[in-house]
Parts: sequence; structure tokens; C-alpha cells
Amino acid sequence: MEKVRKKLIREKAVIAVYQYLLTNATDKEIENYLNNYYKPRMEDREVALCKTLVFNTISRIDEYKPLIQKHLKKGWTLERLSLMEKAILYVSIYELNDYSKEIVVNQAVELAKKYCDEDTYKFINGVLASID
Repeated sequence: MEKVRKKLIREKAVIAVYQYLLTNATDKEIENYLNNYYKPRMEDREVALCKTLVFNTISRIDEYKPLIQKHLKKGWTLERLSLMEKAILYVSIYELNDYSKEIVVNQAVELAKKYCDEDTYKFINGVLASID
């Protein structure tokens, strides 16, 4: 079986979900974005897996919102989170179905350290760790 770079796929999926949240892009616009910006950097199978991850995550965002809200600190709301924080959480929650919690949380923490404010990784870790 062909080897794929799951870490890269996950990172690119988070960025695509962020773009979706930022622009409210249509499926066709997301498809074009993935094809134009990711195909030159990724193998065809990796792009296909990334698309699956992105579209499956986006289709479940409404399911994930109350789950995240339930695990926020008292007085916090989902609206207080940045779009990148939400994108990381949405993709990570989707991936909890397919990968071990430890792997998902570790990857989410790495993405938060790379793309978010200095201490956001602690928040991301706390929310994901509290989800059953």
C-alpha cells in the first residue's frame, strides 16, 4: 500500500476548514482550493484523503459545536474562539473516530503551537482531552 503523510494531510485539512470558516466557501470553491494549492505539494492519494477529511469534517460541524461548548470553561462561548482554534478542534474531533486520542491530541497541540496564540495549545489539549 502506498504510504501517505497523515500529518501533512491533517495540517492541510485544518487550513482548508479554516478557509471554509473564514469565507463560507462552497464545496466547489473548496475543491478548487484543494486542487490548486495542494496538488503540486501532495500525491494524488494524499489530496483525495485530505478532501475526504475536509468535507466530512465540514458536514459535521453543527454536531461538533455543542460538544465543544460542553467542554469549554464556564462563561466561555464558542464565539470566543478564533476560527483557527475551531478548525483544529473540528478536524480533531472528526479524527477521534479513526485514530487514538493520544495521536489526535498531540497533532492538534502541534498545530495550535504553529498557527495560534502562544498558550492556545493548552486550551486545545484541555478540550480534546475532556471529550469521551
